[in-house]
Amino acid sequence: MEERTGPVTLKIILIGNSGVGKSSFMNRYVSHRFTNMYRATLVTDFLSKTLNLGEDTVTLQIWDTAGTERFQSLGAPLYRGTHCCILVFDVTSMDSFRALEQWRKEFLIQGEPQDPEEFPFIVLGNKTDLNQRENHLKRNFSVKYKN
Repeated sequence: MEERTGPVTLKIILIGNSGVGKSSFMNRYVSHRFTNMYRATLVTDFLSKTLNLGEDTVTLQIWDTAGTERFQSLGAPLYRGTHCCILVFDVTSMDSFRALEQWRKEFLIQGEPQDPEEFPFIVLGNKTDLNQRENHLKRNFSVKYKN
């Protein structure tokens, strides 16, 4: 028999430019609610979601961050202890896509993960329901993030 260590809590952080939909994504995933009314996140916000995976219980602590430069100085204490970072961009904004590499670098500097080469990042293209997508995003994405 395997020994149980109890519930697992994983800290996940959402980062990206202001207005890319980090809060909307988090609320939709956790609460199954969506609103198209924009409200800027002031510094940080977080929600938790508990999942049952087989016989294991995992609690995801999902942290939503302000996407403005004036709050980036708060990154170090916020980023530390993160298990996964989700880099969010808006598919209608090439600028938000281009900023992903800078957000990734900033996270690695301030978050100081134990193994930066192996730290898990997820790239999430948001606002896919909108028609005015940047056509060249797909081409640029596949070149920049092959592995």
